[in-house]
Amino acid sequence: MHKKVHKTNTPTNKRNRTLFASPWALESFGLAMTLDGPAKGKLRTGQRVVLQGLSTSELNGHRGIIVRWRQDCGRYAVRVAGKELGLKPENLTPEGGAAVAQQLAKKLSHKVGEGSMINPEAYARVPGAGPKMTQWVGQVKAGRRVVVRADVEADAEAVPLWFGDLGFVQSAPVDVALLLEDVGDVEQWPKALERCLKRFPTAAGRLRQVKKDGQLSWKIFLNNAGVPFTAASVPPCGLPTPEVLQLACQDDQCGFFDTGLAENGEEDPLLRLKLIHEEGTAKGLLGISFHHVLFDIFGLTALLRELMAALQDTSVSAEPCHARQAAQEAFEAQVPEEVPALWPLWPRSSERWCFLARRLRSGLRGRPDGVATLSFAAKREESPPEGATQLEALVASVAWRLRQLGRGGRVMVTKDYRAQLEAAAQQGLERLVANCVTHGLSFALPDATMESMSTWSAEACVTMRKAIDQVSLGYVKWHSEQDHFRGLPNIFGGFCVNSWGHALCGLENVEAYAVGMRSIDERAAKMCFPLDAAYMQVLPQKNGLQRILLTMPVTEIEAFLKDLPAESFEVPHISEMRTHSFRVPLPPSVMERLNPAVQTHHIVARVACVGDSLTACGYPKYLQALFDRANMNVQVRGFGVCGATAQKFSDQPYWEDRKLEEARVWRPHFVVVLFGTNDAKPENWDAEAFQQAAQVGSSCIAQDYRDLCVHFLERQEPRPELLLATPPPAYSDDLVDTEVVNSKLPSLVPVIAEKARGVINAPLEEQAKRSRSSVPAEFLAKASVVDTFSALGGASLQRRGYFSDDGIHPNERGTRLLALVVFADLRAKVSKYLRKRADEAAREVPDNPLGL
Repeated sequence: MHKKVHKTNTPTNKRNRTLFASPWALESFGLAMTLDGPAKGKLRTGQRVVLQGLSTSELNGHRGIIVRWRQDCGRYAVRVAGKELGLKPENLTPEGGAAVAQQLAKKLSHKVGEGSMINPEAYARVPGAGPKMTQWVGQVKAGRRVVVRADVEADAEAVPLWFGDLGFVQSAPVDVALLLEDVGDVEQWPKALERCLKRFPTAAGRLRQVKKDGQLSWKIFLNNAGVPFTAASVPPCGLPTPEVLQLACQDDQCGFFDTGLAENGEEDPLLRLKLIHEEGTAKGLLGISFHHVLFDIFGLTALLRELMAALQDTSVSAEPCHARQAAQEAFEAQVPEEVPALWPLWPRSSERWCFLARRLRSGLRGRPDGVATLSFAAKREESPPEGATQLEALVASVAWRLRQLGRGGRVMVTKDYRAQLEAAAQQGLERLVANCVTHGLSFALPDATMESMSTWSAEACVTMRKAIDQVSLGYVKWHSEQDHFRGLPNIFGGFCVNSWGHALCGLENVEAYAVGMRSIDERAAKMCFPLDAAYMQVLPQKNGLQRILLTMPVTEIEAFLKDLPAESFEVPHISEMRTHSFRVPLPPSVMERLNPAVQTHHIVARVACVGDSLTACGYPKYLQALFDRANMNVQVRGFGVCGATAQKFSDQPYWEDRKLEEARVWRPHFVVVLFGTNDAKPENWDAEAFQQAAQVGSSCIAQDYRDLCVHFLERQEPRPELLLATPPPAYSDDLVDTEVVNSKLPSLVPVIAEKARGVINAPLEEQAKRSRSSVPAEFLAKASVVDTFSALGGASLQRRGYFSDDGIHPNERGTRLLALVVFADLRAKVSKYLRKRADEAAREVPDNPLGL
């Protein structure tokens, strides 16, 4: 029933068929039914539809599949329940799409998280695709891979990389997807590629690092190792439309590219091709994965033109140039030409803080929430500024909106300098198949205080054109000799623009093109994350739209979309953005904050504050605020009791209060204990008993305070770490004995901490000594002292203004200082505990959770 173009081998059809024919020319092959004509609707072969408005009411509501379009009668052939019916376009409605998505979103709106996953705007662009129809992702059928080699003998010669290539040696491969109008005969593609490789021998070579005269260098060996070529297919209506091609490429599981690794220890190919043809139609998709040291987009376009010509059994008149050595010699012969306005230099000390610039800058605009990429389209400007191109007007428009978000005032752009190379060498270098694009070109945006955006955009376009015209080969030579770190501040908080798709836009037979995400993930990790740079790639399309890929912090993307005018841009849904992982060598603490290795939101450190009125009336809430400000996942809870004492026999012993058991049952990881002020009351303090007990190395308060600490330390899991705070000084003797508080307790608290540790640790250490081993650190009790006594005035009583009128209780200022002293001593311990728990959680994650 379906006629496939690539299976048609009659001489007449072969003579009439051209690879670059318009869709209407395919009617001569019997394929008019699969392509849209002037008089038919927008339904495609293989699309699911619902029947409606038929006189036979029993058929209304039934679902069918479009088989073909009947031009003679103006009806669709639709398969319904195994039979074909001829139906008018008005009797068919696509199944799925935005309408069904809206219905499901409304139905699932009461379920948190489920309704938000149905995005009507995304489905509206894909007729027939929706919640009830599987989209193209994952629908590519397994294909056949062959390694195509040129029909020539392998050359042992190695081509050294030149200056423009060296910066891409360690870069990720670039993925490009081309939507083709007519793939022709699929069986002829390997033969055409074989012919193409004769003129592009580096594409079939391999990149190696060699050592000569003690120097390491990279070279491409022309060993004719071959190019992997994969032919696959998708069901009818299985390819994405031009409007959603980029959205499809943002999915790692789209299957459009051959991302496999080299087998049996072989070197990784520099070029991979994957051809996917749509069954029943002439359409197809060519997925290209190439290493950036091979060439830039100009070289890729030259190779594609040669490949298309080989498929047509013709040839391209322009011979590609592979004289990288000549380009290097012409480049080295240049006299460096400094243009400070294009690339200002900063002191070398910037190296120490440049990788933290994102953290610093984004902190001024709000909490950093990661980096994401969003794809959207810009419509053609009806009236760009006078003398400005569409690209310059687009850059100015986006830069204006980013300036409103607080982004920096410099823009970095790219420029191809093949013309300058040709003028210097006169060896055909204007067709050099290598990398000839400079990224060291920036310019300052105008002042944002202008009255109107149109005036600002016009001046920005003039500044951009003037900067691009200033770039010469001498300037590129000067830029290559500069210190990399001295130029990095040009990118901090700035805006980087790359437009390399004009060459692909001019290819015939290419309906649309898009890029994969591997190279964008790399840019996000190396630029957008550490340098806080917004990176924009502009991909001009044949339909006049400018496809934009914008990578920057998530919080800025949300604000940017709200300010994007619908009359100039096709505003996407926020759910279409793709987030990026963080892979830049930063300090572990910063890296964990920006992109934790595991989900650690459930890991919490519990801090219990036990004590008297000094605890009950104040500092725990300020301590919690300090942990929150430090962005540490800590819960602080107060268990203070006004008037409580550590002694068991007093007017109000803490031992008899329910707060003691509540604190113990809460199972804290850290316990801050602050007692002693109420123990110094005349009715509670027995000076004679204390003096007698001190002579034998003990006292009532010391024993009771020690037993209180042991009460917490006896718990095995988790065994809390104790921090005993010395009581603040007493500035009045109306309520307590100031000599006890200011002279005796500060020296007594460290003794209590040591004795509390000894009760738990001494038996363990004795047993370990007998067995000639050591006690594991997690089994030992830990108790330390926090010197709040000195911080609040000490024995010299220097901070009376930090206390209330009674001279015993700190005021708000003193309470904040008390919390700060405890926080300063506790922060390192809590951080160490949280990191330990996070590492344990990471080790618990299996490498192969499904057991495959």
